[in-house]
Amino acid sequence: TGAFAGPNCRGEEKVRRLRAVYGPDVRLAAAYGDTSGDAQMLAIADEGGFRVFRARP
Repeated sequence: TGAFAGPNCRGEEKVRRLRAVYGPDVRLAAAYGDTSGDAQMLAIADEGGFRVFRARP
C-alpha cells in the first residue's frame, strides 16, 4: 500500500528503537547520519559523522 506498518524510523523514533533493544542507557560508539532525522541518534553517539548528499550516484 506504500504506508508504513509503524512510525517512520527517524528522529526520536530511531533512538526509541535503539533503547528498546539495547536498554535505556544505550550509547553508540559511533554513528553516521545524512538527514536531519538522524540528529537525535547522533546525539547519543560518542563520535558522530554527518554528511548531506546532494548529487545522485
